[in-house]
Amino acid sequence: MKKRSFLIALLTLGTSLLGSLDQPVQAVTVNDCAGEIPNNDTCLTEPTSYKIDTYRVDICQRDPFPSTRSSANYADAGCMTLFNGKGDLYRGQLANNAQYTLPTTGREIKPGTYKYLTMVINNAFISSGKYTSGGTTWRTLGPEEDDLSTTAGDPVEFSVKLSSWRGSADNDNPYCDNDGGTASRCEVNYNGYSLTGIGLGSNFVATSGDGVKYMFYMAELATPITLKADSEGYFDITVDNGLEVYGDGTTIQTIAVAPFIFQATFSNK
Repeated sequence: MKKRSFLIALLTLGTSLLGSLDQPVQAVTVNDCAGEIPNNDTCLTEPTSYKIDTYRVDICQRDPFPSTRSSANYADAGCMTLFNGKGDLYRGQLANNAQYTLPTTGREIKPGTYKYLTMVINNAFISSGKYTSGGTTWRTLGPEEDDLSTTAGDPVEFSVKLSSWRGSADNDNPYCDNDGGTASRCEVNYNGYSLTGIGLGSNFVATSGDGVKYMFYMAELATPITLKADSEGYFDITVDNGLEVYGDGTTIQTIAVAPFIFQATFSNK
């Protein structure tokens, strides 16, 4: 799968430091599509478009959102905000390896060792895609993942919103390490990536159902980053997401957004 990335430029971050998100032993593996129709199975394909709207991004010295809390505590976790739209969303088109520099605002570096990177994004994953097998091309037609067409034309974007990690039937989610997940929280373990995903209401308290307005995501850095007051640099966040193609061996039935996963590196300016 190709990776789409955007840059978070910092006013004063990092010397010659490098950190990347930890990738532990994978619990769920979905392989790239190989041109065949999956037979009651799923494979990954590259999206034609993939968009998320970012509300805020932080790096933290400690976990700001342990399972014992219903909201993130950035202050006590020693967090430093890299981007905060304060109500304005940063709109990012992440397909085709496009890079984006998030707006910078005045701030001081908080010296310390940072172990986590967190993101709050709008609860809407907008994507489009197509898949060809045996001379037939299926393309998304919107607005649902099972709305597909084999007629000629460009893929149409569709939007997915999360209401519960356990679905409407309250089933265990195989992508969630925390006993199949709760309605609002999932310890995601997918294709070698491990991160926490939590549904948030408009008050930024964990919730599920129709009230999920934002999504909180957190990943632990494999290499903690130690910053000084005069450090300089930037984070390069790479969104490694695709579309899951599901077929019955004869036809493609759905083209759906895969779990949101990302990784990050830190480089000197």
